[in-house]
Amino acid sequence: MKNLLALKPYLLRYRKTLAWGAVCVIATNFFAVAAPRFLGDAIDIMARSFSMDEIMSKVGLYILFSALSGITLYLVRQLIIVTSREIEYDLKNDYYAHLQTLSTTFYDRTGSGELISRGTNDLNAVRDFLGPGIMYSINTLFRLLFAIGAMVSISPSLTFFALLPAPFLSFSVYRTGLSIQKRSKRIQENYASITNLVQENISGIRVVRNYNRELVETGRFEALNREYYDNNLGLAKIQAGFMAILTALTALSLIPVIWAGGLNVMKGSMTIGGIAQFVIYVTMLSWPMISIGWVTNIVQKAAAAQTRLKEIFDARPNVTDESGGNHGPADEPLKGTVAFEGIGFSYPSQPDKRVLSDISFTIEPGTKVAIVGATGSGKSTLINLLPRLYDPGEGRITIGGADIRNVPLARLRRTVGFVPQTNFLFSDTIRRNIDFGAGRHETGPDVIEASRIAMLYDDVMDFPEKFDTMLGEKGINLSGGQKQRACIARALCWDPAILVLDDALSAVDTATEARIFDGLLEKLPDTTVVLISHRISTIRNCDRIIVLHEGRIAESGTHDELLRNGQYYADLYTRQLLEEEISAIN
Repeated sequence: MKNLLALKPYLLRYRKTLAWGAVCVIATNFFAVAAPRFLGDAIDIMARSFSMDEIMSKVGLYILFSALSGITLYLVRQLIIVTSREIEYDLKNDYYAHLQTLSTTFYDRTGSGELISRGTNDLNAVRDFLGPGIMYSINTLFRLLFAIGAMVSISPSLTFFALLPAPFLSFSVYRTGLSIQKRSKRIQENYASITNLVQENISGIRVVRNYNRELVETGRFEALNREYYDNNLGLAKIQAGFMAILTALTALSLIPVIWAGGLNVMKGSMTIGGIAQFVIYVTMLSWPMISIGWVTNIVQKAAAAQTRLKEIFDARPNVTDESGGNHGPADEPLKGTVAFEGIGFSYPSQPDKRVLSDISFTIEPGTKVAIVGATGSGKSTLINLLPRLYDPGEGRITIGGADIRNVPLARLRRTVGFVPQTNFLFSDTIRRNIDFGAGRHETGPDVIEASRIAMLYDDVMDFPEKFDTMLGEKGINLSGGQKQRACIARALCWDPAILVLDDALSAVDTATEARIFDGLLEKLPDTTVVLISHRISTIRNCDRIIVLHEGRIAESGTHDELLRNGQYYADLYTRQLLEEEISAIN
């Protein structure tokens, strides 16, 4: 329940509207409770000689107050329910904006299906609390106050009999609330697991089919769905039992009321209109009694949902802007020598496992540097530190003498054009994908030139819609090589001072890779390029080649220098020559 206090800023943001909504709640209950008094008066009038004008005036007032109750109830819904939608809108925006600030390490350990579930199902539960939950809580409170006040004014003794079930009701609400909260949290966790499984299976449907895992994955889904179904059914049974108890207690409270009220009428201490009015009030209390259970359900669900949302909102990025000074405009790339100084790194999930140790080297502006090494040697980890996807545990990285941790992230990432191993394209046009970073959304010379350098232009022009061709999910209608080249074009269109290619040409043939890299050398003479590639035929013309082995620099130099050293790089070169010769013979 304490977690719901985190919603206070959102409620304060709309406090005026909510205050008017509360006023309308009070008004609708006042009119609703006042209306039966005129009906009771009409019944008492008919017990003696009367005129139709007297009856019609009382009936008219009853209709008027009932209508006013309905009108103010409409205003309540417009003010409070609509405000809950406004807060939901704010919450979703804040949730999504917060996700954008979190570091790569957060997404390493959190599934996308889990985040989708919390941003939809859990937020909906919170919205129900902010709308119907608040509205019916206030409504129940004032309906009880006004109705009980009216009942006491008619007969305090009958009111005592009518409220006899109240202690049992309080105990039932307390016990049931605990069960509902536990069940609700379990259900929301089940829903997140289902969402995660579905998202993964749809994204990887080709892998599922290639390995004939359809029945296995269907079985996994059925098991999760059965658990979700059983928990929902258990919750429904608890709710149904609670509602039945509330309804029964409300109905049973009428028995002593009618019995004692009948005796009072026979004694003459109470009129027939009075007992009729009192019965209406007891019946009127049935909805507040039932809504207590409903509101309890809403509040407990919201408390469980807010606990899960709070876990996300409480997450803080590992990589943050630490600069308090002026380091130039965000859209102006950094320039100068790139220096890695004594870099050491371990992933947060495996702090005892050293991935990089004592890495030191410099990259002069405009040079082309290649990083090679066996799988797992730390190549990708090393270059992921440059745009600060992670921060090193030891040492520092500088560009132009400035520690990148003291440079605003926006400016640092404007400096580095990064093409990761895993290519990702949005479900949008080719043009918008290439121009994603620049954000101009025009097939201008930058987009065309970038696609030419990446050797994608001819392929795009073969499509009927050319640069306006819509891509499927993750660029499914492009080949692996075309996806890679589109991602390279996107980085080039960003016009970075430093271009990082992390094995970004593995899906194209050796000849195409060489042509693309030659084009980069020719068209981007002033751009610093850091290239990871397993093909020595591509990197041999780089200004410098750094060889990593088990997280350390094993050797460094030009292609010819490394061959003369006759160490790891020379062995790698010899093996690749043999592979090419065998491939040519075959």
